[in-house]
Amino acid sequence: MQQYYEAAESYRKSLALRPDHTATLNNLGKSLQALGRLDAADAAYQNAIRIDRDFVDAYFNRGALCREQGHLETAQRCFQEVMRLSPNDAAAYNNLGTLAKDLGHHEEAVDYYRQALRLAPERADVHSNLLFVLSYTLMLEPQPLLEAHREWDRQHALPERQRYHHQPTGEPEKRLRIAYLSPDFRRHPVSLFFEPLLTGHDRQVVEILCYSEVAQPDEVTARLQQQADGWRFINGHSDEQVARMIYEDGIDILVDLAGHTAGNRLRVFSCKPAPIQASYLGYCATTGLAAMDYWISDTVLTPYDSPEQATETLIRLPRCWLCYQPPTDAPAVSVREGVGGQITFGSFNHLAKLTPDVIALWSRILHQIPHSDLLLKTQQLKDPAMREETTAHFATEGIAAERLQLLPASADYLQDYGVVDIALDPFPRTGGATTVDALWMGVPVITLAGERFIARQGASLLGAVGLGSLIATDPEDYVNKAVELARNHAFRHQLRRQQRDRMARSELCDGPGLAQAL
Repeated sequence: MQQYYEAAESYRKSLALRPDHTATLNNLGKSLQALGRLDAADAAYQNAIRIDRDFVDAYFNRGALCREQGHLETAQRCFQEVMRLSPNDAAAYNNLGTLAKDLGHHEEAVDYYRQALRLAPERADVHSNLLFVLSYTLMLEPQPLLEAHREWDRQHALPERQRYHHQPTGEPEKRLRIAYLSPDFRRHPVSLFFEPLLTGHDRQVVEILCYSEVAQPDEVTARLQQQADGWRFINGHSDEQVARMIYEDGIDILVDLAGHTAGNRLRVFSCKPAPIQASYLGYCATTGLAAMDYWISDTVLTPYDSPEQATETLIRLPRCWLCYQPPTDAPAVSVREGVGGQITFGSFNHLAKLTPDVIALWSRILHQIPHSDLLLKTQQLKDPAMREETTAHFATEGIAAERLQLLPASADYLQDYGVVDIALDPFPRTGGATTVDALWMGVPVITLAGERFIARQGASLLGAVGLGSLIATDPEDYVNKAVELARNHAFRHQLRRQQRDRMARSELCDGPGLAQAL
């Protein structure tokens, strides 16, 4: 019933009667974890394991908790124990795959996901995890990637007999009912971009409903719920039930905001509960669904000569495909005094994006600007092993450890942009939320525009704020632009002073404009 506080109290009473009951310790850990009391949950799992060294569930749950906390090495050991005790556990293989993805070991992640699917081919979520890695890393060329996504549709779509059929209403001027479905209506980058769109819709023309797969609502959930015309929590409902709900709600256009990311409900879309369905915002490739009509992009992300392949018809907006919601508690832009001295480059992107090619190119930049260092800040750097591994990767390129600042993610991470002079966008997987946050904090971003959607997000964002001069066309151009900007102190400081105002006036912060384009 998701009454976690009451559950935890009952488990504590149970443990007072029998302190060594491992199942109760495990359940107490799960309740505390749901309440966000992560250290106490970890202690409960460890106590269960101390009593029973072969308790699979406690290892599994502690592994998931340690991944959430950023203790990746410990999480890996926990799931390896699960594999030792239960070698045919598909869920453990799936979690090891997700850990390998977090660590940037993408081929290993693919192997784990495929092993999980061999054991449990019905697991649509594991299949989605596999597709996410293949798309996110550009491991496949467009045509094989399309076929891989179509295979998901063939294996996991709801049966044809459950497909809904729609007739025109005969009301061409009716107020459209548009619905958005997402597991990320909470503190999440998707909501950062969705909220200005939600508030920007003209309610005289459209009615907005949200279908929320959120088990633990937060203040963002509450704010979005207030702004929608209708809201349904769908967690705990089957795909068939959700599809029936959407059909009976008379939705005209149903928009998916997740793709093959965690918590998606693509099986709902497979039976076509709305006459028009579109994929938008949350994913970087085709969904592969025959029932998905459109994939919403823009002319920079997928130019007309783009190699992308999709089951959907591509809709290219004539403006940037998204809009940014500046944080209300963002600190003021800090002024970096002086025109010389030390330069700090920075990247707050997921560590998995820092491929050997990225590290090699960033190292070239550091070599060309001797009085410079690199600040990296991300959740994975909470793990000492990841800090050591990252330091070693840069050492192979001749960058000493003292030129690196390696920090874990934190709630006040925007403050740290105050010491960054230039943000470096990784490639081919460019940043999204990290890029717009940097721009809002007055930090210019250098990006490299690749050929495919995920490699062009930085170009779309920078173009939207009139910073096309910072978009590189090849690795050599990327190095040159970063070095030139580092040496052009006057231009850099001018950008820092003016960038937030420029951004606030741009289409990147124009929610009504985006809603109108859509």
